[in-house]
Amino acid sequence: MGARVWLHLVLAVLLVSTLACGGDDDDDAASDDDVAVDDDADDDDTSDDDTDDDLCGGEALRCGAGDVPEECVEGVWTPLEPCPRLQYCNFGECVNTLIEFPADEAPHRNLIEWWYWTGNLHDADGNIYGFELTFFYGARLLGIPAWMIHVGIVDEQTGEHDSLVEFSVHFPDETPTELHLATPSASVDRGADYVYELSGVADTHAYDLTLTDTQGPTYHGGNGSIRMSSRTVDSFYYSRMRIDVEGTLYKDGAPIDVTGEAWMDHQWGGFNPFVLIGWDWFSMQFEDGSEIMYFIFRGDEDDPSVIDMALGSYVDPNGDQTILSMHDVEVTPLDSWSSEVTGGVYPLNWNFVVEDLGIDVDITTSVPDQEFPNPMWNYWEGMVRFDGVKEGGPTGGMGFVELSGYAGRPALWKLFEDVWESAKALPLSFDE
Repeated sequence: MGARVWLHLVLAVLLVSTLACGGDDDDDAASDDDVAVDDDADDDDTSDDDTDDDLCGGEALRCGAGDVPEECVEGVWTPLEPCPRLQYCNFGECVNTLIEFPADEAPHRNLIEWWYWTGNLHDADGNIYGFELTFFYGARLLGIPAWMIHVGIVDEQTGEHDSLVEFSVHFPDETPTELHLATPSASVDRGADYVYELSGVADTHAYDLTLTDTQGPTYHGGNGSIRMSSRTVDSFYYSRMRIDVEGTLYKDGAPIDVTGEAWMDHQWGGFNPFVLIGWDWFSMQFEDGSEIMYFIFRGDEDDPSVIDMALGSYVDPNGDQTILSMHDVEVTPLDSWSSEVTGGVYPLNWNFVVEDLGIDVDITTSVPDQEFPNPMWNYWEGMVRFDGVKEGGPTGGMGFVELSGYAGRPALWKLFEDVWESAKALPLSFDE
């Protein structure tokens, strides 16, 4: 190993250790109703009656309880064989996935990985709050298990946006059936029941939240793998797109009971993040129970309108997924916001159209300053709401938007970019 490589490695170790506030790549997976009762009927007869949910008409297939395919047989939904390992049900058919649960929710030995939660919350008086918690894991690129944690809390009533960026160096808990992530200022704990306990502190705000996922994961790209722009390779990627939330938000130490809905992303792989110019990411939870994830990779540092690649997922109220391409979605920025901290100029408020789905909505935020300035990568991560038309009728909902690459690259990012380039000479796998 040349002296330049050693120099960069030592510098990276020193920088991460100084900033710390706390103490193998694999192409395959890492291992993973309401009942309608006739009130006039006799009690003895109700057990023999089919529920409305069991009856079917012209439909041929659907995904039933437990993600089991069902077929319409003589007017009644009839379960088929459950999908085998590494398959899931979509529109009544078993399709392949590269992700296996619960093992693939735990940390991997890849070059880069992150777990991400955002959500829109409200209290008993109808006040709206947003939260973010993200654990970035540098895995073992340099032989160092380096972490960067972001905590964000926004108060829509006051316009306050408190944020925390924390660095840590520690080995992860790789228990395959659970998820445990922690630093001094934030933690996530999840057992086998997919109930997540989240805590985070940022300046004058904090939260302790319980998140319960009843919908299950969405495998982006159809099989849980997407291309991270034309400049690098694929990543594994799934979301839990609608999670029930309850818990406590703290404002200057005073507790506030909150409820709402959250979103989880988990992404990992051997892709090179340093070649990405920037991206615009949208998460949308519609009032009718459907969701959209849409990811735009930009292709020109000087012209944000140039798109390199774009992709997404639409999940209908039944839980079935349709893949979206850049030809399916039109996103038009309506405004902009300039950061006094980083000098970045971010697009703000958008018209979002998916013609084939009959969707035409305007996405807006009432809190323009939701930027996360930090030593590695400045970005904007904000709670939004939207309203407009879907399939000819009114629609609306809540969500989050992430904007990166609009505020330059801090010095630490440039250092790690040099380290990455130097480390390519080492016997490590970068693109698998």
